[in-house]
This record gives sequence, structure tokens and C-alpha cells, in this order.
Amino acid sequence: MYQQKNKTATYRIITDEDGRRRYQFFCDISGAVGCTTKPQDGKDSEQELMSAWESEGRECFNHCHKCGKWVSDVMYNADVLECVFCAPWEDKPKYCPHCGEAVSGEENKCKRCGSHLRYQGVLEK
Repeated sequence: MYQQKNKTATYRIITDEDGRRRYQFFCDISGAVGCTTKPQDGKDSEQELMSAWESEGRECFNHCHKCGKWVSDVMYNADVLECVFCAPWEDKPKYCPHCGEAVSGEENKCKRCGSHLRYQGVLEK
């Protein structure tokens, strides 16, 4: 079950055999797993989530100052502190903004997911 909280990246709760919870946090654009936490011992699930986010998850993501998405490094334009959807790359991207696949050459579409790649701040067709 995937869940979204404004204060964290999209996450999934994984319950271990002994009932302890781990959290997987995902990039809000590519959907790639950015972090899987160690098992948590807390009783209050909201407090436990925020503790896991602050201690392990948060350092794996960047927060877009425009739309508020939590994204991985490859989905983040650090020059303007925004995700690649809000501030597309000015040069040809090195990674697909949808799935994170490495891009080489003059491709207009990602070989992995088929999504259009952004060049010069516009969507190529």
C-alpha cells in the first residue's frame, strides 16, 4: 500500500515477521526507491514514520521549492532548487525524468519507459 504525506516522500510500510515496521520512501517523480529504513520500535505509527523520515529518509531526497515534491538527486535541478518538472534541464538530460534511466545520445524518448525527454526547457515530440 502506497501512501503520500505532505511532510515526507511517498512511502510504503513493510511489516516484518516480528511485527516491526520499516518504511520505503520513493521519489515522487520517478517512483524509484530512495531509502528503506531499519526496523522501527515505536508504538505510535505517525511518530514512528516521522522519526524514520528524519533519521534516514530525508537525507536521500530533495524538496522542490515550487511544487513541494520530494525527489531524488537525478530528478532535481539544484541550480534553482526545483524538481525537473518545475525547472527542466537547460542541457540535454542525463537521466529520464520519469523513470531515472540513463540517457545517451540524441534520443527524444526514453528507451526504458518511452517517455518524452525534455530539452531546452520544452517537451520534445
